[in-house]
Amino acid sequence: MKRMIRIGHLFPLLISLLCLTAGFASCTSEDEGYTYPPLLSEFADVCTDEAGLFTHLLTDGGERLSIVNSAEIKADSVTPDTIYRTISRYERVEDGIKLYSMQAIPASPAVKAEAFADGVKADPVEMQSLWRGGSYLNMILLVKSQNKRHSFRFVQDSLTTSPTGTRILRLRLSHDAGDDLQAYTQKAYLSLPLSPYSSLLLPGDSILLSIPTTRGWEQWARRY
Repeated sequence: MKRMIRIGHLFPLLISLLCLTAGFASCTSEDEGYTYPPLLSEFADVCTDEAGLFTHLLTDGGERLSIVNSAEIKADSVTPDTIYRTISRYERVEDGIKLYSMQAIPASPAVKAEAFADGVKADPVEMQSLWRGGSYLNMILLVKSQNKRHSFRFVQDSLTTSPTGTRILRLRLSHDAGDDLQAYTQKAYLSLPLSPYSSLLLPGDSILLSIPTTRGWEQWARRY
């Protein structure tokens, strides 16, 4: 069974690849006559084998795609037989995908507030987007920062049943900016694993996520 790596900080390690290509859409350079491949960019799980090679990518839609250029990928501190949660950019090819870049992103399961030795942190963020993707709740946050690490964790406040029988999972985002300056806005990509709730929630149940903002705590709702 593969081990899932959970990363709880902002701006983690970027995995560098040989033959790195920029761009998200297909385009042609008139000077060089070269057509850049159409790249897809999405949240995905990327898996290593027992030798520490990145062998395949698992999309949130349930596809398992072989990485055809795994021998070209250069990365530090890679754990064998492990699943990494990532933002990945890749091109679909005949036998799978050609992976151009990936960034490991925070994907820690929610814990009770009592697990926070220094308490739940509420440094402000803004929500850009929030959606259910497979067994994850994915989000893109806008964060004021300069050059220091920020810590993100999810808090499970309660799991209750409404009078109509719908179950409601209430969560909070803990954001610790430390002593970083609010110099400019960066994007933070996070995934909350929903697999711990697979036996507790049903389709149609509710997930309520509260995030700290400059206006106080704001709540976002999504269906399980």
